[in-house]
Amino acid sequence: MDAEPIDKGAKTSPSRPVDARQRVATMSGLETAPVEKTEPGVVPSFGKWFRQQLLRILLLLPNFILLIVLLAVWQFASKVWIPSIDPYMAVLMPAPTTIAVTAAGMIVSGELFYHLMASLKREAVAFLFAACAIPLGIAMGWWRLAYNQVNPVMEILRPIPPLAWIPLSILWFGIGDEQNEFIIFLGIFFPILINTIVGVKNIDPLLIRAARSLGAPERKLLVRIVFIGALPQIITGVRIGLGVGWMALVAAELVGANSGLGFIINDARSMLRTDTIIVGMLAIGIVGLSIDTAILALGRRLLPWSLAMRK
Repeated sequence: MDAEPIDKGAKTSPSRPVDARQRVATMSGLETAPVEKTEPGVVPSFGKWFRQQLLRILLLLPNFILLIVLLAVWQFASKVWIPSIDPYMAVLMPAPTTIAVTAAGMIVSGELFYHLMASLKREAVAFLFAACAIPLGIAMGWWRLAYNQVNPVMEILRPIPPLAWIPLSILWFGIGDEQNEFIIFLGIFFPILINTIVGVKNIDPLLIRAARSLGAPERKLLVRIVFIGALPQIITGVRIGLGVGWMALVAAELVGANSGLGFIINDARSMLRTDTIIVGMLAIGIVGLSIDTAILALGRRLLPWSLAMRK
């Protein structure tokens, strides 16, 4: 049989990709409306953007069901149940709405921001001093002699809680920033030191042999292989250290400070302002979470090759 000749003059339309939803609908015998496509370079309208953001919020709501239930129970207990039992006890358990009003007032007046900045300043100064644990940890992890000499001293000091140093630190530095920064330093220093030592000792020996076989001097070996290889563990130590230091800071401010979030809590306790106490506690928790999240995001940005940072 002879094949039919092809009409070269006929125009053939180029093949167009078929949308997956349209293909599934065709196979199932159903028809769907064409998919709306946005032209390149066209900015979506505000209404469409608002609907998208609202949809995202609605999709996240199931994750906060337990929190909403707890807040509702808390509100009911503070406004209805506890006052019916003992009206005087209601002062000790302020409602979430009362706490929100107090927090808004402290934010507008600038009081909360002032004390928050005072606490963050102490944390930052203490961290700068505690960063000396990184080179010390590298030396202890790399040279056996340094580890044998320094480790006994560190193991004696490390189990002592930072709060146990508060009476002595008040005698040494008085009540003020230096005393608080010393307590925070103790909370940050040891987690960074221990994690740095572990990070150096866990470096793959093949990397060190390869660098030495290529003629790398000791200085470049420490900077490009040892420090970079231990960096994920160092960042983990910084996360733990800043968390411990943040808790130690608040405890130190409760005893010896005239500003800061811990001072707010202690001052409000003397005036029976439980709503202010809870505002200070919530600020401590939110700021601590923000610091940890920021360090984790920075670690993922700087170390995309690290499996520990991706988890």
